[in-house]
Amino acid sequence: MRIQSSLGMRCISVKKYLLFCNFILWGSTLVAIPEWTALIYVQANNNLSPYALKNFNDMLTVGSNDTMTSLVQWYQPGQAGTWRYKIEKGKMVLEECNATPSDGSTAHDLVDAMRWAVTKHPAKKYSLVLWDHGLGIIDPTWGNHRPWVSKELLNIDPDFVKNNPRIQISGLTVEHADDLVLTSTAQQLDTILTETLQRGILFNEQSKTYMDNQNLSQALKDISTQVLKGKKLDILGMDACLMAMVEISYLAHRYASILVASQEVELANGWNYAAFGHLLSTKNSSPSLIAQGIVKSYEQYYKDRVQFYTQSAINLECVDLIKDNIDLVISGFKACQGLKNNDITALAKKARRSCLQLSSSNYVDLHTFYADFYHQLSTSNKSFTRSKTVDELKDSLTLGMQLIEQAVIANTSGKNLARAKGLSIYFPQRFIDRSYPKTDFAQDCQWYGFIKELCGG
Repeated sequence: MRIQSSLGMRCISVKKYLLFCNFILWGSTLVAIPEWTALIYVQANNNLSPYALKNFNDMLTVGSNDTMTSLVQWYQPGQAGTWRYKIEKGKMVLEECNATPSDGSTAHDLVDAMRWAVTKHPAKKYSLVLWDHGLGIIDPTWGNHRPWVSKELLNIDPDFVKNNPRIQISGLTVEHADDLVLTSTAQQLDTILTETLQRGILFNEQSKTYMDNQNLSQALKDISTQVLKGKKLDILGMDACLMAMVEISYLAHRYASILVASQEVELANGWNYAAFGHLLSTKNSSPSLIAQGIVKSYEQYYKDRVQFYTQSAINLECVDLIKDNIDLVISGFKACQGLKNNDITALAKKARRSCLQLSSSNYVDLHTFYADFYHQLSTSNKSFTRSKTVDELKDSLTLGMQLIEQAVIANTSGKNLARAKGLSIYFPQRFIDRSYPKTDFAQDCQWYGFIKELCGG
């Protein structure tokens, strides 16, 4: 990989009427505004640093062209400050290097990076990919040396856990979670796994910082309202573990059109960036087609390597409907609690135990929970399940499954996760993390009260 410096390059002022005509003036040459600008925001100041280099090499096979501009903001071990590159075919061109210390984990850091991308490389559409570790919707505490993967994954493939740096974050997870299984009783392990603290994205292991829910929400809001002048990001990607969640989608839905992320843990290699570059280079491709192509390329890359993978593309325009449906399901659940001799809570708990649980034991696939809850209501021999109120709840569950299928415009999963339908939700069985009530989704939806009741108050 060859890095070429172009710090001296300066953009001559852009004429508004030329922008309106989809042209910019760069030096003395008129250049058509490309269809896409894609910013890959790479927080590699951690154990994933070698894999960033691999992904960069994949990007270099395509580079930038008349249709798209590929950009990287790179945080790396031993390199202070902010490093910004344009990806050309065969080379990374250094455009900016700001020596001011920055750990890359604040809303300001992310907004400033996107402002550089939009100002220096305007386009018709924009994609932002957050590259790093990810742990879902709960904000963690540094110094929590506890594994977060479920016992099921440890039993299925302990080597997958041990050898995958995507799920090993210094100070938040133990380096070899399977070793704990050998030294803990089953009861101790169950307690540890149930109460584990999770969440976050963009983990900087040197500064012990990460981007929490509030910073991510603020960053996306500022990007949409200030940088994009009221427009949404066309594609928000999360090349990180466990981020394809209802709660993450809800956090982003006002500021992005499509989310591409994984319900499960990712392997260290992450996305197929060569394929991503080719997709963005395809003329006249819509954001939805590109998002679907990202998921397809992910499947092609991993299907013969491992059977423990997922990825989905989610139309965020549908997220409010899913949230409203969750409220409807919970209202139906409460109505059933008023029936004589009802056993609705026990049936909901049984569905929670049987539905698809992800590697984080507190995350489940929402579609399969709905399906299993419907099954419990349909097969129970309790007399209360043969009532109009229960039928209405079943109708709400059916509608919810249809809405998820409508929202998830692309979905792939390995054989070990064949039931995954593209959207997870936080659903602990015993312990609710104290940060969850602070999330936008928990404050706007009845789900928090529902899981609080099923967890015992």
